[in-house]
Amino acid sequence: MKGISGSVVLITENMPYLIEAYVDCCCPDIYSLINSITYVKRLTICSEATLDGLVTLVFNQLEHLEVCLCTVLFSSQLVQLLNASSKLKRVDISLMDGHDPRQDMDYWKEPSTVPECLLSSLQSLSWSAYTGEPEERAIVGYILKHAVHLKTATIKSYGSDVWNLEILKELELSPRASKTCQLMFE
Repeated sequence: MKGISGSVVLITENMPYLIEAYVDCCCPDIYSLINSITYVKRLTICSEATLDGLVTLVFNQLEHLEVCLCTVLFSSQLVQLLNASSKLKRVDISLMDGHDPRQDMDYWKEPSTVPECLLSSLQSLSWSAYTGEPEERAIVGYILKHAVHLKTATIKSYGSDVWNLEILKELELSPRASKTCQLMFE
C-alpha cells in the first residue's frame, strides 16, 4: 500500500473497520497484509506474490473485487479470491494505472468446486483489456456458466483492437447459468 509520500506502508494489524483497500504489492509474503484486511467491502489487488495462503482466509464482507491483469499468476489468484469471498457481488478485471499487460497468463485450471459467490451473489462482471486469448475466454466462460445471479457481463477489448467476430460469437453462445444476464461488448 502506498503512503502519501509514495513510500511503502505495510500495516499488518487487524483492521475490522476498513471499508476499502488498494493493495499493489510485490513482496513475496503478503499473507499477513491480506489477513489484516479481511473485513473490507471493496478490494483492489495486484500482487506478484502467490496467494496460496489465502486458502484459510475468508472475506466475510467483500462485495466488490478488482483484480489486476498484470501478473502471470492472475487466474490462480482470481480463483483463490473468489473462493474466499462468498458475498461478492461485483468483479472487475482490469489493469491498474501504470501497469503493463502480462505477457502470458498462467494456465487456467477450473476449480474442483464452484466458488460460493458464483452460486449465491455475483451480479456483475466487468473485464477491461480483454484480448480474447484462450485462457481469458475460458475464465469468462466459466463465470458465465456458473454465476446464477449474474445480471451483466461487460467485456472491453484491449486498446483499439477490433473485436474478432469469432470471439464475440463464442462468448455470446457460451452457456449461462443466469437466463437474465446481459452480455455487453465495448
